[in-house]
Amino acid sequence: MVAFGVFVSVLPLVYILLRTAQIGISELVDSLFRARTLELIYNSLSLTLVVCVTAMTIGTAQAWLSFRSDLAFRRLFQVVAILPLAMPSYVLAYAWLSVSSGINGFIGSWLVLSISTSPYVFLAVSAAFNRHSGAGEEVARTLGRSQLSVARTITWPAIRSAVFGSGLLVALYTLSDFGAVSLMRFDTFTRAIYNAYRASFDRNSAAALALVLVVLTLFLIRIESRSNSLTTAKSSGQYRAMQTKLGKWQIGAQALLLSWFVLGVLIPVSSIIYWTVIGQSQSNFGEISRAFVNTVGYGIAGGLAVAFVGLAVAILAVRYKSKYSVNVEKTILITHALPGVVVALSFVFLVNQSVPSLYQTSALVLLAYLALFLPNAVAVLKVPISQVPTGIEEVSRTLGSSQFQTLRRVVIPAAAPGILSATAFVGLTVIKELPATLILRPTGIETLATRLWSATSVSAFSAAAPYALLLILVAGIPALFVNREIRATQNRSSLEVEVPNEVSVSEVR
Repeated sequence: MVAFGVFVSVLPLVYILLRTAQIGISELVDSLFRARTLELIYNSLSLTLVVCVTAMTIGTAQAWLSFRSDLAFRRLFQVVAILPLAMPSYVLAYAWLSVSSGINGFIGSWLVLSISTSPYVFLAVSAAFNRHSGAGEEVARTLGRSQLSVARTITWPAIRSAVFGSGLLVALYTLSDFGAVSLMRFDTFTRAIYNAYRASFDRNSAAALALVLVVLTLFLIRIESRSNSLTTAKSSGQYRAMQTKLGKWQIGAQALLLSWFVLGVLIPVSSIIYWTVIGQSQSNFGEISRAFVNTVGYGIAGGLAVAFVGLAVAILAVRYKSKYSVNVEKTILITHALPGVVVALSFVFLVNQSVPSLYQTSALVLLAYLALFLPNAVAVLKVPISQVPTGIEEVSRTLGSSQFQTLRRVVIPAAAPGILSATAFVGLTVIKELPATLILRPTGIETLATRLWSATSVSAFSAAAPYALLLILVAGIPALFVNREIRATQNRSSLEVEVPNEVSVSEVR
């Protein structure tokens, strides 16, 4: 299963190499080092940097305030932090453009992508806080250490790998985003590649640009690998996490989180509702219903398929860590930085050359989803797998169970809530996907995303609004499920504090 996932993930890279091999060395060098390419590198990297810093700052602040402080209405703000997951970046871009056409270019892309990616950081850091018992913080405060000193020497090291790991996903998301930057008219590699592919005579040049994206991805992975160190849980927490008293900063903290909610959710949703009401007389409910059914179908099938393969990779990465498992993770991350249009066209080319009957089928769409979203599934699935104490596996092996039986009877059931949450998370990502679905879907099949894009591309805001609103509602269900699982994990952690012996025995059983 792991080998199959790696094989599908590297297929787009094979396509890029085949295309670039058709270009002469001198032409390739000229293409990579001309002024236009350097401009695209600068635009892409500068946008990635500011989005990463913003998302990591906002997401970490949301997680810390929601889980480690006495912030009022904490439960409400936990839900609010997840809500942007329900809105694709191109929907946010459409919503903000419908509010003001002046919000575009670099600023508009930064705002939209920061809103879209901050939940990834919130999810990862929240999980890290739930893993961290807080006992060290409590002891340090008892010994007279200041809150700042405790945060710097104890709290930050405990969540650092989660922050930088999610930051890598944010960087890859930004590099591969196509919808938001296209609508905002900001030239990055993805927009340039799409325009080159639309001009069929220049597909070799587009492949060369995509090769630069792969190099940038390898560079990011190399940087992140130096600081990433996901550790396996050895035992359950035995202390209630210490809550920092905000005092006079209480109102300021609430204002910060509320402002981000207004920018990321309230204004875009209000704009979409407004345009939905304006254009309701022009809505075709038959087309909307068919697009809704197709979207849900692809979301469920894609989520299950990607999570199934991702679970095998996550188990290999966490329970059987080696150079091989590290290389597997790095390999599947490469494709994640490629724009969906490149992945889709690579499958079109390779399938037509080898298995023509697979072209324009739902099976090919699911293969593209696997290549695009396998890194997302692995990143989320590693957390629940790592939280299963190794001690219960040792007990199972002592009682005569094989490795496979231990995984099936002990590890997977113990991590089941997190696995279900990860499946919902991947399904949500599939529902929001646009370019691969647009190119690979069977003839006559439309989804909410493709209908929305068709209307938005001609600035038909009122026609696009119903699809945008329904897409948010559909995607919001798994987003809320993910948030519920985080809150359930926090509640289980608190329960372990009060009756650790009873809960530990029950979990082992």
